[in-house]
Amino acid sequence: MTIKNIATTLIVSTGICCAEDSLSFQLFRTLAQETDGNLAFSPTGVENVLNTLKKYSAGSTLAELSALPMSKEKANFSINVEQADGLFVSEKLPLVDGIKDAVSINFGKSAQAADTINQWCAKHTHGLINKLVQASDFSDLTAFVATNAIYLKENWKFPFDPNDSFPGEFTMADGKTVPANMMSRTAKFPAAKGEDWVAIALPYAASTRGGEPCYFIAISPTKDIRGFATTLTQDKYLAIRNRIGYAGGQTRVIMPAFTIDGATLKLNNALKAAGLKEIFRDADFSRLTTTQAGIYLSDVMQKCYIKVDEQGTEAAAATASVANFRVLPRTVVLDRPFIWVIGSLTGSEAPLFMGIVEQP
Repeated sequence: MTIKNIATTLIVSTGICCAEDSLSFQLFRTLAQETDGNLAFSPTGVENVLNTLKKYSAGSTLAELSALPMSKEKANFSINVEQADGLFVSEKLPLVDGIKDAVSINFGKSAQAADTINQWCAKHTHGLINKLVQASDFSDLTAFVATNAIYLKENWKFPFDPNDSFPGEFTMADGKTVPANMMSRTAKFPAAKGEDWVAIALPYAASTRGGEPCYFIAISPTKDIRGFATTLTQDKYLAIRNRIGYAGGQTRVIMPAFTIDGATLKLNNALKAAGLKEIFRDADFSRLTTTQAGIYLSDVMQKCYIKVDEQGTEAAAATASVANFRVLPRTVVLDRPFIWVIGSLTGSEAPLFMGIVEQP
């Protein structure tokens, strides 16, 4: 069985970068610098809540949001993905005419407000994420909260046989080893090698249905994982992805089963580094509310859950020579820290999920 979940929320209270590099990878690099250990986040989830803000913003706020290098197209993946958006507004906030689907809430009763939003997250992630926010996140000054949830359930196209799994070791970034349940499978996995990386793409079963095929893409650097992650640009990722896409033939993969039940990520710094600055001081949401009180973006947070096992995932240069494309690894062994992406091998949409496995 495969399930992948993520809940994202954005809290608004009263009181830009080069187009060549996507918002997804700008955020990933910052988070790779700010965090230790395993990492899981959803670029699609972040873009969804930012697009909700764009819908209700105007003036310089709309201009700042529009300048972010977000995806130009919506993903049409063949896998089963459920998505939901929520809007929770203060009962004190006067809304413009025509606003629908907004839930009125008393943020002064912060514990009840947190319970309401956490119950919404639990409902739309099938119970896997039930505590995204806490009472201390809210007060009488909270104006509104925009939320997004994603739920993915999918099996591998080439499932791992549990009888082929074996107890092995995983070498962490500090050189220490930990025991890991290593899965093994030989199939037509697209794989490729570069000067400082090896990568493989594991297709999901739904890749045989209509829509963009979706893969679990693993990139294992030959050296420091954080050094590689903090320099992983959109162009570098696409170059790796293109190399994988041209590859073919039988490849054996050995990788650990793992679960990441991530801590709640604070995304403020990552979004400021990506170009959002004024919105954190003074924002114009005049397409949502008629209030004249000052409003600003106070917090953006996200929590992810991912489980990878034998059945699937619970919870995406033209100058290279032909010889380079043919240098394929016979066996890809993911027994060291690696970057993972759930997305397509060809589309330009934001990855559904991405992160780092430092310890399975």
